[in-house]
Amino acid sequence: MIVRHKFVELMPDIIEDGVLYISLDYGTVIHNCACGCGSEVNTPLSPTGWKMIYNGEVVTLKPSVGNWSYDCKSHYWITDGKIEWAATWNDDKIKKIRIVEEDEREMFYKNKNPILVDIEVNKKENSKEKLTKNKWWLWRVFCGD
Repeated sequence: MIVRHKFVELMPDIIEDGVLYISLDYGTVIHNCACGCGSEVNTPLSPTGWKMIYNGEVVTLKPSVGNWSYDCKSHYWITDGKIEWAATWNDDKIKKIRIVEEDEREMFYKNKNPILVDIEVNKKENSKEKLTKNKWWLWRVFCGD
């Protein structure tokens, strides 16, 4: 199966099958599940999430897309604008991979983001320092608080 790509600012209300909608402004790629179940798949681009490669003609999305939360549980790669089906994973393997991914995210943001380290130190010391708009946004995005 071949997929087209469209660079957009905002995602459209209707997602067409076989199209990857890419918003660089919002760092996300959305498409309908390749199995045809109709589920909308959101793959956020981030240092610890998906990466998108555009060579001027076609798009590759890494790592694989595993729709473990959907009934279809489809698993595929999007490489050079083509769907490549991957092996199905059982629930035990999915749980293990999710734990590894969460640990990797936690370590990345804990060790690689000096703004968050500064915020965490200030929070622990009960600092009354007012967070700037950018620091507050980063805190909400990465720490969920």
